[in-house]
Amino acid sequence: MKLNNSTVEVLKNFAAINSNIVIGTEGFVRSVAIAKNVMAKANITDAFPYKFGVYDLPEFLSCYSLFDDAELTFSDTQKFVTFSDGIQSIKYFFSDVENLVTSDKDITMPESALTFTITDSQLASIRKASGALKANDMVITKNTEGGLWTKLTVTDRDNPTSNEFSINIANCSIDTEENFEFVFNINNFKFNQADEYKFEVASKMISKVTTDTVDYWLALEKSSKIGV
Repeated sequence: MKLNNSTVEVLKNFAAINSNIVIGTEGFVRSVAIAKNVMAKANITDAFPYKFGVYDLPEFLSCYSLFDDAELTFSDTQKFVTFSDGIQSIKYFFSDVENLVTSDKDITMPESALTFTITDSQLASIRKASGALKANDMVITKNTEGGLWTKLTVTDRDNPTSNEFSINIANCSIDTEENFEFVFNINNFKFNQADEYKFEVASKMISKVTTDTVDYWLALEKSSKIGV
């Protein structure tokens, strides 16, 4: 079989979340961070013959990229796959699924207190500000001045004199009367590139971020509050 480019892009994205992965026959793949604070799921069109584990996904992808048009042949023993272009080949052995940090369950999102959408340009600004300010916290608060909107602030919550970068987001839906401070670690924003990113944030301090091709679930930081 040959891998679709869309599958390769998903695997590249998931490699940034966790180098461990289990790929099966279900028509989708999942990835979960070692700390269990980030999980992702994506549908794929490639049909694999059986479930197998990869311990080092970046290495797996590097081996695949050594060929301009690699053919994948899966062993009947379910122990390895061979990458080949008809002249050269690599035999790549699988890892025991039981030894990998993976997840086989979906996350059911609680009712959302806040839903908002940011563009790819806004996400790029957030990441640039995080690097420039050396600050990894994105704090989301509610404002009612001149209408209901959400404010995203990049700051360092551990530094009371931290410089701050803010964006006002009018494209939001707030389903709580309470004030809130939802705090994200920007380092967990390991999203595939998309035109828009839809955030759903629950009062139970979990969030879902949806793109065109991948769903992500992120735990909020412990300093998050609602009813403040």
